[in-house]
Amino acid sequence: MEYIKRALDIGELLDESSLFLFGPRMTGKTSYIENELQKKAILSITFLDGDTIDAFRRNPVLLRSMLRGKAEGFVIIDEVQLFPPVLLDIQHIMTHSEIQFLLTGSSARKLKKSGSNLLGGRAGIVSMHPLVWKEIRKMDPDLDTIFASGMLPKAFMAKTYQTQLRNYVRGYLDNEIATEGERRDLGVFSSFLTFAASENTELMNFSNVSRDIGMSADTIKEWYQILVDTFIGYYLRPYRKGSRRIPVSTSKFYFFDVGVARTAARMPVPSETMTEYGKMFENYIFMELKAYIDYSMTDDELYFWRTREGYEVDFVIDGKAAIEVKTSKNITTRELRGLRAFMDENAVNDYIIVCRELFERTTEDGIRIMPWKLFLDRLWNGEIL
Repeated sequence: MEYIKRALDIGELLDESSLFLFGPRMTGKTSYIENELQKKAILSITFLDGDTIDAFRRNPVLLRSMLRGKAEGFVIIDEVQLFPPVLLDIQHIMTHSEIQFLLTGSSARKLKKSGSNLLGGRAGIVSMHPLVWKEIRKMDPDLDTIFASGMLPKAFMAKTYQTQLRNYVRGYLDNEIATEGERRDLGVFSSFLTFAASENTELMNFSNVSRDIGMSADTIKEWYQILVDTFIGYYLRPYRKGSRRIPVSTSKFYFFDVGVARTAARMPVPSETMTEYGKMFENYIFMELKAYIDYSMTDDELYFWRTREGYEVDFVIDGKAAIEVKTSKNITTRELRGLRAFMDENAVNDYIIVCRELFERTTEDGIRIMPWKLFLDRLWNGEIL
C-alpha cells in the first residue's frame, strides 16, 4: 500500500523530550515511524514480537545494556503497553542520559492496569488519528466515499473497505476487549459496542443503555471507559461558561472514525435523506477538528453547547469559534437559530456553518456559511483556529 505522508510532525519534539504516541489500532503509527522517523533512531524495538517480550522478561535491564555507550539520540519502542515493566528501565535511562524515547501504544488502559505512572510525567503525550483532510485532499473524496470507507489508512485505500472495517471491529473485540478481562461478557460487550455506535454523536444516557443491553449502569460506564482508554471514542463535554441560558450538563460521545462507527452499528452507507447521514457528517467534522487540535499541540479544547430550551451548537472552541454542521445545500434561517442564540454569550469571535452549499457567503449578522471542503482547507491551513 502506498504510504501517505502524515500531517503529524513530532521530529523536533523528539530532539528535546520523550513522547508517548497513542492512538487506535491501524491508524498508521507503525508506518509513520518506519517512513518518517526510524532512520533517525539509534534503536527500534517492537513488543508485537513475542520473542522480544520473552527476552526482556529474562533480563529486566536488557534495554539498559543495549544502550550502554550511547549518550544521546532517541529510541523507538512500539506497542509499549504489551510489556509495561520496560518503563522502569526507560525511566532509569532517561535519568542518567540525554536519550529520548518514542513509546507507541493503542491502549492506555493496559498501562494504567499495570500500575505504570507513564514515566512520572517525564514524557509528553501525542495522539495519532486516522487520515485527515490535509493528507488526502489531493484525492478529493466526496462524503459518500468517506462515510463508506472511513479514514483508517488501510480501509480508505482498499477496494474491499467493508471487509477491512468488519475485520477491524472483530479484531478490536478479540484483541483489545478479550485481553482486557472481558472474556465472559464478550458477546454482551459486542451488543454494547453496536448500541454505542448507533448512539454515536448523541447525549450520553447510561441508564438507557443499561436497560437496552441488560447490564448495570456501572458496567456500562466502565465499558464506555474501555472505549476511551483504547481510543475508540471520546467524550465531548458541554460548554458551560455562558450566563444567558442554562446549558445541559451531559456529555456526548463520538467514535474516532466514521467507517468504524458505521460498521460497528451494522449500518449501510446512509443516503443523504437519512438522519444517519447528518450524524455521520457531524462525526466526520468532529474527527477533523479533534485531529487538528491534537496535531497543533495547542491548549484549545473542544466542546458542544446545548441549552434546556433546545438551542444547540455542535462545536465550540472557547474564545475562537462556534461551528454548526448541517447537511443542507441551502441553509435556511431556522438552521441559524443555534448560532444566533450562542452569539448572546459573547464567547467566541467566529461563527461558522459547515454545510454542502456550493459557495461561501456571510449573513448580515456575521455568520459564515462555508462549503465543507473549503472549511477543511482553511482549518488545516490554520485559518479557522
